[in-house]
Amino acid sequence: MTVSTQIWSWIIVACVLIVSFYFYNNHKFLTYVYTVDTMDEFSLTIPPSAVSSILENECKWPLLRPVLVSLSNASPRFRSIKCNTAMEPFAFLDEYGFLELSQPNTGGRLIMDTNISCYYHPLSNNTAGKVIIGEPTKVNFNEAIAIRRNQFVVECNRSSPKDVLYRKAFVNVPTYTEEGEEQKFVRSDPEQPSLAILVFDSVSLNQFKRNMPRTTKFLIDNDFFIFNMYNEANRECSTYLSEEIGDFPSILGNMSLDVEHDLRPFHSYVWENTKGYCSPDGHIASHDFLEYWRNTLIHIRTRCHFSMLYLRTLTRMRFEHLPVMDNEVRESLEILKANRLFEDTTFVLLSSRGNPARVKDELFTARVEERSPLFAIKLPEKFLRKNPTQKVAMEYNVNRYTWNIVTVDSGGGAKSPATTWLTTTKDVGMTLMDIANMSFSINMDTPPISQDEALMGASCLRHIHSNWRSCDDAGIPPQLCLCMDKKVLQSDDYTNVTEEYELMFEYLKSEILRNDCLERVEQPPKFTKATVYSLNAMVQQGIKREHDWHHARISYHDLGMKYLEVTAKVFPITRSTDRIKARFAARMMFRSTAEGGLEPVGRPLIRWINHDCDTYEVKDYCEMCYYNRIFS
Repeated sequence: MTVSTQIWSWIIVACVLIVSFYFYNNHKFLTYVYTVDTMDEFSLTIPPSAVSSILENECKWPLLRPVLVSLSNASPRFRSIKCNTAMEPFAFLDEYGFLELSQPNTGGRLIMDTNISCYYHPLSNNTAGKVIIGEPTKVNFNEAIAIRRNQFVVECNRSSPKDVLYRKAFVNVPTYTEEGEEQKFVRSDPEQPSLAILVFDSVSLNQFKRNMPRTTKFLIDNDFFIFNMYNEANRECSTYLSEEIGDFPSILGNMSLDVEHDLRPFHSYVWENTKGYCSPDGHIASHDFLEYWRNTLIHIRTRCHFSMLYLRTLTRMRFEHLPVMDNEVRESLEILKANRLFEDTTFVLLSSRGNPARVKDELFTARVEERSPLFAIKLPEKFLRKNPTQKVAMEYNVNRYTWNIVTVDSGGGAKSPATTWLTTTKDVGMTLMDIANMSFSINMDTPPISQDEALMGASCLRHIHSNWRSCDDAGIPPQLCLCMDKKVLQSDDYTNVTEEYELMFEYLKSEILRNDCLERVEQPPKFTKATVYSLNAMVQQGIKREHDWHHARISYHDLGMKYLEVTAKVFPITRSTDRIKARFAARMMFRSTAEGGLEPVGRPLIRWINHDCDTYEVKDYCEMCYYNRIFS
């Protein structure tokens, strides 16, 4: 090879690099709009990086902002609770497991009251699930004593056991481990994580976002899977998750468990002896529960463990007090993360039902939130890296329809992963059981679950649920079903010649054309009007049992909120290298109320796929399929 040939070769290589760098820069700074629905322009909604979209489902979900003017005015929120001290707090347990009692003064004076005797009693469960208060052990004032029991109650009295001055239960989780102590359980492993569940009573997802914004932001920032379509259902049976996360006396109440810290005796005792939201020594009871739960997890973090804390004190009767727990829950999760528990423990936040129907029942929002509980889950990063299939399934299922089964008395063939599924409480229960048993891996000898079986319930780690799953498929009765009905007659009021339709279509068009690689938006000939959706009549009327509908239908009235879906055809910029003309289908949801008129719900959903490019999101098409084919 001559010198001139080498020079020309280097020139050609340099030209190719320069051109490649030019197109790389154009591609790098290409702007596009996320096409995954984020519900509303609100900082605490679905992150735009979600894999699936709620709009993909055949079940049309009533998307609501966590904060609505009508609801916030109807439901006052309390940021603090004042707890009065009913007894002087003179018993203190430190982090090393030492108990010390400070001798109280007489009538607030400096004279010490010496006519007081104090004892501590161990707490345990009997075979029937009842709390057993053990034999007393005398405790002297101003002397630190090491407590070897993990749950106990301190009781002080004057002249007789009936004259009680002080009574409080404690959980003892010392920070140290004695040398030579036998380890009962295997070491924790991020590939086979432990399980910690925090259960709220009567809290919907929207209510949680509205009243606990700091905790919600923490969940989003730390990659919790937050399930956005979780529907409560009514089933006259006591299986699945509703019983498993119910009241503590019904949770393994008569079983003896070989566990490191079985805190059922403590919680049962406190629940029986605590009135209202406050403990006798002036603390908010739920804050104490969170502290004990957190300290217990930190103490056993190096060993495989399971825990469940059921918080109902602040939400059972007055759910407006939920904001009081925001800072405490956020700080507890931050401390657990700082102590590296997120590395080998699965954390779950869930509720057994939605908001109690006590505030402004006639509101559309109240009807929805009453039937949509909370479910969020955090899986360790190493676990997700080892199990990429399970990670993908969870990413899709967060925007699938989910239902919850509630116990009431008698009186009262797999599809492409490109679709979006509906999920149920049975799915949630099976998911948690899979995590506890580590049994989600598909065995070659085990036949795959059929689509019919999956419709009734399947683990979110094993199966990507169908986007066409309906309430009938999942066994949800109409009075609790949040999948909206199509209103055919009302759709005739929003044809493409009406002003409302033109406003919605122009907004949809402007949002779509914010993408650099899209140039034209047209009305499809088959979609000449907006499709109207709303909650079914039984839900809007607040029916709890189906037989009540016959009487309620006489006085039925619509709650005045409906959703409109507009569809469009979208065309990208044509290039000479395109063998066929690409085309996208786009749709967007709008919400309509009598007071507020029309407002957009999230952003457009734009989907496309063909044989030339293995993608179905417009942002992927713009990034990968469009510019990467320039040199082809």
